[in-house]
Amino acid sequence: MIIRNIDKWIISFSLLWGMTACSAHSDSHDDHDIEETEAAEEHHHEGAIVMEPEKAAGFGVRVETMTPGQFSEVIKVSGRIEPAPTDRLTVTARKSGIFTMSPGLAEGSKVNAGTAIGSISSKGMQGGDANAAARATLNAAKKELDRLTPLYKDGLVTASVYNEAERAYNEAQALAADTPTTGNSVETAPTTGTLTNLMVTSGQYVEAGTPIATVTKNSRLTLRADVPAKYYHALPSITSANFRPEYSEQIFSIASLDGKRISSTDISESTNGYIPLYFSFISNGETIPGSFAEIYLTGSPRENVLTVPKDALIEMQGNKYIYICEDGHAYEKRLVKTGASDGNRVEITEGIENGEQYVAAGTTIIRMAETSAIAPPGHTHNH
Repeated sequence: MIIRNIDKWIISFSLLWGMTACSAHSDSHDDHDIEETEAAEEHHHEGAIVMEPEKAAGFGVRVETMTPGQFSEVIKVSGRIEPAPTDRLTVTARKSGIFTMSPGLAEGSKVNAGTAIGSISSKGMQGGDANAAARATLNAAKKELDRLTPLYKDGLVTASVYNEAERAYNEAQALAADTPTTGNSVETAPTTGTLTNLMVTSGQYVEAGTPIATVTKNSRLTLRADVPAKYYHALPSITSANFRPEYSEQIFSIASLDGKRISSTDISESTNGYIPLYFSFISNGETIPGSFAEIYLTGSPRENVLTVPKDALIEMQGNKYIYICEDGHAYEKRLVKTGASDGNRVEITEGIENGEQYVAAGTTIIRMAETSAIAPPGHTHNH
């Protein structure tokens, strides 16, 4: 079904192309002046693809005038999209005991701040409930202090004995205050986000301080660029970046995502020949943490650089070409040499001049017209 639809589209295009290519051949062959005009035009556009502007626009062909502009130095590297450290919060056990997960929660679950992740109980365990032990210690210390207080006032016990009892009571009171008053300790999400890592399971024993789960907000993300050490001297000039995640053809700009470079310009260490460079940006819902990415680091701006959109180029046998537009309707393929690319635009170092018009969008349509075997050879203006 898909192939059939594509064939219909190609046939439709070819018919329209045939109409376009033939449009210069008027039915009024008796008009000698028209014939002379057509002959002159065909000779002038020998080897070019001719398509009327209205029909070209209908197929999405867009022509732009080459104009020099500002273009940054670019270093192409690879890297990874990571959660921002400030957006990852860990739920930690506040007491020792048996952990029980809250029903219905799993990795990937959405949670609100205060949502119960699970509870911890030490009941039935050897050593008893820490809460009960703390309360028992406090009660014993209070009884001892109450017993010694009147004796101390009457001079029947020394100050050191009384002070020791008072110290023991204060310590027991502090311990009881830090221990939950209920038999269970309920561990809750510290922020609204997604459970991205559950480190324990129901029924597992945990010590106080054991990480239980991670809650990720993903409101901000980090782009880590792994820069080869040979570019060390260029790193201070890197201010921003464009990147393409491995699962997408779309190029994202750090600047458009309210991002910025967060690495220090004083880079002093590399790992396995690579220097990590970090950028922070706001998540737009289309960038997945943990994904690898193709990264275009942008540095010092250069003036008067000729560039074209990436889609304006076609590649054939290792060479790069663009289509030059003449007289608004004739398209000629031209070999060019390219320089740096920022993922969106490509520098042209040779093959086009300032002021020339070129096909910026719809290059595929012109290419299909050029290679179409359906249009009669005598009607391609390739004489």
